[in-house]
Amino acid sequence: MTKPQTTTGYFLRGDVEVEPLVDRWYAWVHLVSPATAAFVTLERHLRMMESYVRSPAMHAAAAANPATRSGPFLDLGGAKVAEVQALLDATRTKAKRQQDFVSAFGELDTLLESMTGGALEPLYPSVPAALQGLVELEYDRHNRARCRLYERLLYADALADPSGQCLRLVRTDRDGDRPFAFSTPRLPVVEDPDDADGAAWEGAVELDVPFATPALDTLFRARTEPVDPDELADELGLDAGARARFRELFTTTPPRTPGERADSPPGPGQVRVTYFGHACVLVEDGEVSVLVDPVLPYDHESDVPRRSFADLPDRIDYVLITHAHHDHVLPETLLQIRHKVGTVIVPGNDGGGLMDPSLRLVVEHLGFPDVREVRELDVISLPNGAITAIPFVGEHHDLAIRSKSTYHVRLGGLTALFGADTANVNPALYDRVHDLVGDVDLLFLGMECEGAPASWVYAPYFAHPLDRDHDQSRRGRASTCDEALDVVERFRSSAVYVYAMGEEPWLYPLLGIPYTDESLAIREAKRLVETCREQGRHSARLYGAKRWSVS
Repeated sequence: MTKPQTTTGYFLRGDVEVEPLVDRWYAWVHLVSPATAAFVTLERHLRMMESYVRSPAMHAAAAANPATRSGPFLDLGGAKVAEVQALLDATRTKAKRQQDFVSAFGELDTLLESMTGGALEPLYPSVPAALQGLVELEYDRHNRARCRLYERLLYADALADPSGQCLRLVRTDRDGDRPFAFSTPRLPVVEDPDDADGAAWEGAVELDVPFATPALDTLFRARTEPVDPDELADELGLDAGARARFRELFTTTPPRTPGERADSPPGPGQVRVTYFGHACVLVEDGEVSVLVDPVLPYDHESDVPRRSFADLPDRIDYVLITHAHHDHVLPETLLQIRHKVGTVIVPGNDGGGLMDPSLRLVVEHLGFPDVREVRELDVISLPNGAITAIPFVGEHHDLAIRSKSTYHVRLGGLTALFGADTANVNPALYDRVHDLVGDVDLLFLGMECEGAPASWVYAPYFAHPLDRDHDQSRRGRASTCDEALDVVERFRSSAVYVYAMGEEPWLYPLLGIPYTDESLAIREAKRLVETCREQGRHSARLYGAKRWSVS
């Protein structure tokens, strides 16, 4: 068979959105980690699909309501019931190992609850088969028995099956034009365009490859460097039916030129700061580039100012991840920048706790070769500065979550503290931190001060469900205005920026926050900005994109 003639010089279009999937569901940290993925599949995905098959109209109504859109409701308009039933049946069949794992945890919990201080050594033969060789039994200082996972071994176990990973690529013309990321499976691509809907878009291409596949670097490098789509299709193993759709994702029109997308490098003695939306900030001085919490938009026409993948420098020396929530560590973005990243810095986790999967292992299994784990107040030296890991207080529902860190970045003569979603519930901590790092020029603080209840993320893992009052009281919130002002004053910050509010339209499929001007978070953020300005500090609520230089 003669190979079709190919043409070189094609670029991946800037409006091509990429959704990484695990067993048809949008990929996030807890679906990449094998232990948490088992619980999410059994306790969330199966339950949601069962509910949809029983009551599709109820799901359609709830998904259409902004107040309940981010709840456990499939956004399929009440249609596709047969397809959801088929996915439900396939998931039940494939999830046998996951079912055994989750059931074994319940059995082991019961076994450990019976222990009151006696030796745990005799219990090892009684550990359920699905957990044999994967756990260590131990007591905490209150003589409460618990187990610790050997998490790296889980990635070598049958529980970690990369065959369910794939990437879904589709051209779209606007932000947020997809169902809420975590409550709607992406049904298989249909060949008949008349049968396509919001969950199976016309023109979508699926790449049936694991996330760590090196060829993905070639694909995403094509956003700024030309490739031959036919050669790339060969490398990705695309069948004949998908190749025509795949070529439509490319154009011969080059992206914005380097001068348009990134300007010239910062001059001597200058540090440039670029805000990409939500909590994503780039700091660079001409020698080193540091990107914090990368969540990037696509090139869609919009009134909202934006900088996208084409606006990144050719080399990102360090990516800093503050915590494991999906609006701060997003496989969708990470996979698309992997080819230009040097080192990824992540906070260390609880060391085997089920609810706190290792970010280092997750990012390594996304294909990043250099991932470094830091603990509180670890320092990474830079040619002209340093990165210091700063304790991250609150926002995690009083759970033993250790994979969280804010960062103090000193680059040239500039200091910046990226506070993420810190809730300043322990002000004395910042006295001690200030003694070590000193004043801060730029302070970035999230102020989503209402937050979701503990069950929104962590319900699948609780051995016993929280009662409603406790669930509602343990909110994953950031700082109020008064708490934020306390941080501002302690670090004597000359510029204060509210960020990480989830207001940009490209965050809506990830967070689904229905803000209004009367929302508490918006009112508190406005009050902080106004107070800081009255004090003579520069202050703003960041939105969309912004770039500025500091000498």
